[in-house]
Amino acid sequence: MLLSYVYKLKPSLKQAQKMERWLHLLRLQYNFRVTERTQAYEQAKAPLMGNYCIIQTQAECCPLTCSVSKGALYGNPWSNKGKKRSPLAQQDANLVDLKKERPWYGEICYHVLQQMLKQVDAAFVRFFKGLGRYPKTKRRGKFRSFTYPAGDVGFKGNKVRLPGIGWMRFFQSRPFPPGFKIRSTTVRKKADGFYLSVLLMDDTVPNLPVPQQIQKALGVDLGLKKLLSLSNSETIVNRRFYKFAERKRSRLHRAASRKVLGSHRRQKTYQRIAKLEQKVTNQREDYQWKIAHKLVKQFDLIVFENLNIQGMMARCKPKQDENGKYLPNNQSAKSGLNKAIADAAWGSLKQKVKVLSERTGVLVHEVNPKFSSQECSACGYVSPTNRDREKFICEKCSHHADADVDAAKVILKRGLDALGINLDAVSGVPRKQGKSTPKEPVARQGKSTALVVEPGNPQQTTCLSGGEAK
Repeated sequence: MLLSYVYKLKPSLKQAQKMERWLHLLRLQYNFRVTERTQAYEQAKAPLMGNYCIIQTQAECCPLTCSVSKGALYGNPWSNKGKKRSPLAQQDANLVDLKKERPWYGEICYHVLQQMLKQVDAAFVRFFKGLGRYPKTKRRGKFRSFTYPAGDVGFKGNKVRLPGIGWMRFFQSRPFPPGFKIRSTTVRKKADGFYLSVLLMDDTVPNLPVPQQIQKALGVDLGLKKLLSLSNSETIVNRRFYKFAERKRSRLHRAASRKVLGSHRRQKTYQRIAKLEQKVTNQREDYQWKIAHKLVKQFDLIVFENLNIQGMMARCKPKQDENGKYLPNNQSAKSGLNKAIADAAWGSLKQKVKVLSERTGVLVHEVNPKFSSQECSACGYVSPTNRDREKFICEKCSHHADADVDAAKVILKRGLDALGINLDAVSGVPRKQGKSTPKEPVARQGKSTALVVEPGNPQQTTCLSGGEAK
């Protein structure tokens, strides 16, 4: 099993300056290696530097014969045993010459440089497998971490020894679990300082525990006003941390725009903006981890709706008239919706639930959410007129409930059917139908009540009217 613990470092001024210099030099070397491999890749696709040559005979030949260029930056791509080396091995062998040609790289630990090359290679591997975009060079501020392999970093109480930097203290918020060994250690710079991320591994603990017997199941419907609507008739409010900090963020951006370009005051203002963004991120992460722990502790099966979040946040297609003039496509109005979806961070929340579920043996499943808000959880009747804003009234059986809660019940039923689990064998699944009520009187009532999680204690809930916390 793999675990990752994060601690905040307390370096001295000289140590902080040294880590800043390391990040600067590593970023330059990262960009050089990406450019180096890009040139070789382009030369192999479409020769730009003339004819190729055979390494053994140094004889020039046409491009169809050999893919090794005489002017390649990798040097000799063949090992002493006659086997062709990988690009990672070729760049790794070049590190010795790098320290001779550029002595200032001698202060950086050799293993840190090797891990940087592995980072470059992993980016290209992901691209060729179709899992990511083509690697690009990183501008200043985007390269913010470096990694030590296993066995390099030493710990003694609340002190850590980083090779090439020295001993420094860190905030030991929790000890390492017994039996776990350090696999890698990453130093990462954030707006308020440096952090240490320790990856721990224990081979005796299985990565995927055997799922326990399902006794309680839960369906989850994702939303904006209500972050989560649960099939047990509870709702969790969306705190909207990004929106509440928007006014202060706008004020700081206006203040930064009035500063002289490149001045120290402008840099300090942007540092304040970075700290504000990190505070919003920390608040959202803390809130989502509390929600994830609460769900995993109470239920054995959690069923989410499989939303295409990237497609929901895509830009609207441009509209043109017969003369080719562009017409309004409501993209400006959709930008507010995109901000709200990004602030809710559904994907991040589901990822946290999956991480905790793998450790505890809780089963997490995703289903297609198509027409889930229009389907009646009592009789299964589907109609777009069943939903009336926050209310759901079935036109066939007159079942009424909160629209989002009813959708969560439908999602739960779809998950149980997909997994082949009998409804009668699962406790916690609501089976009772609501009372029959005409649609007109219900439509004149106020919005449904919602149970929200208190920020200080996620186990306590507060009933709010209007479906949203104020």
